[in-house]
Amino acid sequence: MILDIIIAIALFVVGALLYTFGLMPVLLGFCTDVPLARRLKALYGGRVAAGAILMKAVYRAVFWAVILAAGTIAVIHWGGDYALFGWLGGIVLTLATTIGRLGVNRRNAAGFFVRCEKYMDRELSKALLEKVEQGDMSMKL
Repeated sequence: MILDIIIAIALFVVGALLYTFGLMPVLLGFCTDVPLARRLKALYGGRVAAGAILMKAVYRAVFWAVILAAGTIAVIHWGGDYALFGWLGGIVLTLATTIGRLGVNRRNAAGFFVRCEKYMDRELSKALLEKVEQGDMSMKL
């Protein structure tokens, strides 16, 4: 019984870390990178490699989905009810506490321009990052 509780706590921490470092960036990619890449492609055409940005988001999602599936299958196969509760509890609780960070906002848009500057014209990226940091989310120059 005590060992089950210790395992549940350990898997809670592992699940929370998996969400924080793996699943949160995937969700941010789909909630921020994809809409911004599409908007920038419509506004600036050839100056933004939107396809590369979208493929990066898809590759990241597939990679972390495989890790999540493998971890969940391992916990279900080798762990008991306490282990599964800890694993899913860590993931769901961190999701519930960070759900407000998703979407296109100043912070996420600034991160997008820093992360994806290699996929767009350098001057365009700098100018849009400066506008976003000042609070202008129009994406127009």
